[in-house]
Amino acid sequence: MKTILPFRHENEPTPLEQVHPLVRFILPFIIIIPILVLKDLFLIITIIFFFIFLIPICRLPFKRILSRVKLILPLIIILVIFLPLYIGNTLLYTINIGIQIAIYQEGLELAILLFLRIFASIFGFMAFFSSLSYSEFIEALTKARLPSMFVGSLIILLHYIPILATSNRKILEAQELRGKKVTSYWQKLKAHAFIMGKSIVMNMERSEKLYESLKLRGFSGKITFAPRGVKVFDIIILIGFILMMILLIIFIDLQNIYIGVLKLFTP
Repeated sequence: MKTILPFRHENEPTPLEQVHPLVRFILPFIIIIPILVLKDLFLIITIIFFFIFLIPICRLPFKRILSRVKLILPLIIILVIFLPLYIGNTLLYTINIGIQIAIYQEGLELAILLFLRIFASIFGFMAFFSSLSYSEFIEALTKARLPSMFVGSLIILLHYIPILATSNRKILEAQELRGKKVTSYWQKLKAHAFIMGKSIVMNMERSEKLYESLKLRGFSGKITFAPRGVKVFDIIILIGFILMMILLIIFIDLQNIYIGVLKLFTP
């Protein structure tokens, strides 16, 4: 079964596997939280470039990461596409298609900022989580001292995501073989949503049976792993990323750097 989860397979090597799973779980939050808080477009662009350079260096599946980010792009566009039409006071452009549509500069700037923020966040999480195997991800959650109920629920949820996706694909393929043609993106989205709703209801009973069978086999809700402590190397990596973000936010003037680079390539 082809997985849609962002985790790597156990047999896919990466230099990042030498870093403790908990540190790899924390790193994207250290990088992404500042770009969600600060209104710094140059910082967001720098972080995107950082991920683009990090992925091949760490031998992460670039195509797989992009394919998963691509699935969320239509939703991001829907969230920001209407902002330039009603936010702002500075009229930038007017489109006349029977009715006049005004595009405001402030709304356009906000739409670009939000789009890059969301894109960089999803891209970053997908990149770092692709360095984790499924078992390493669960180990990171348990080492983070998260509630057992939350960890157990998340594991069951992640278990059923590929099952639901595969079930949806098979149902749509069966419908197409019987002559149903789904051409537009919105028709596909509507068909997926309808099938997903029915699948969730059908699989609720399956998940209850799974939980009861686990309890009968002695499952207490706590997930344990073989001891694997955080080493000095892991702490150095964590501190290094924190210092990098401090340098980018406080000490480095990213705007002047980008302007200087553009001047080199423009007459």
